[in-house]
Formats: sequence, structure tokens, C-alpha cells
Amino acid sequence: MKNRPAAELLVELIEILLRFASKYINKKMKTKLLLLGCVAFILFVVSCKHEKTEQEKLYDEITAKETELYKDKTEAIDKDKAIEMVRMYAEYADKYTTDTLAPEYLFRAAEISENANQPNNAITYLTRIEENYKDYRNYPLCIFKKAYIYENYLKNQEKARQYYEKFIADYPDHELAEAANSSLMFLGMSDEDLIKVIEKLSKE
Repeated sequence: MKNRPAAELLVELIEILLRFASKYINKKMKTKLLLLGCVAFILFVVSCKHEKTEQEKLYDEITAKETELYKDKTEAIDKDKAIEMVRMYAEYADKYTTDTLAPEYLFRAAEISENANQPNNAITYLTRIEENYKDYRNYPLCIFKKAYIYENYLKNQEKARQYYEKFIADYPDHELAEAANSSLMFLGMSDEDLIKVIEKLSKE
């Protein structure tokens, strides 16, 4: 036999009681029964209130932690809180890989890692986006950031060149294309050589 929804059964029971009341019970009692039926239905609806899933709970925790982390923009971000924030972002992306927030949280984790002077962690999160979320809205920026981190944090000129060239080839009209070209032009130059080039360009 097909199981019927509990709410449907409750409504049917109330209707039966009201039909019974209309035949055998006076008006005052009918009113009481009607009120009792309404109260019972309300209590049932409240008891069946939607319970949040683990994913929704984690999302709420992340939102609360973000508010706490960035509540005072005049002060430096607390390093321990930042590390915990990154951990929560990564946990969400690990558990819910197909969710649209997964690449966004990985991107935020990369940004915090970069600012916390943890470039290898930043590269790890950006690489996950590069490999798995090519439709992510900030995908081009991920490629540029990888080039920038390789150049300025990890001092890996070969990787930096690879990603600057990739960025320029794939996104020639991007607002950061000019910056990528400039970075590629000066890549590997010493400060002394860089000053000479700048002075030469300023005279032309």
C-alpha cells in the first residue's frame, strides 16, 4: 500500500472530526474542536520544520566566520582566524566539489594564503580551480595570479613565464593583459637592469 504524507492524513482526520461534530455536537463544542484541529496542524507543521543539511550548516559557519574575520577593516587580519577560514573553505570545496561555491571558496582560500605569505598553498588552491573549474568566472584571474605568485613569491621564472604567456594567449583582451605583457618583458631582470630599461623607455 502506498504511504501517504503525514500532513495529508492529519488534514483528513480533522475533516472527519468536523463532520462528526456537525452531526452530533453543539456549536460551542464544534468551535473547540476546530480550534484544537488548527492547533494540532500548526504544531505538526512546526515539528516538520526543515532541518538544515550538513552543507547548509557549513555554509552558515563559513559566512559567520567571514563576518568575524573582516568585521574590522582598519586592523590586520588575525592570522589564526585566517588559517581557520582557509581550512573551512577547503573543507567545503572537498566535500561539495560540484557546488558552484566550490571554486569561489578555493579562490578565496588562495587569496588568504597569498596574503598570509603561504604561496605554495595559494598555488595548490589555484591549481585545483585551473584543473577542475574552467567555467569559473574568475578563471582567467587564477591563471594570472599563478604567474604573479611564481614570479614574486616563489621566484620560479620558468613557471611565471609559462603562466604569463598562457594568460596573454588565452585572454588577450583581458584588463590585466597589459600588466602580464609588462611582467613578461621585465621577467628575470635585476633591479639594476630594470632601472636602466625604465630610464631608456622614459627617454623615447
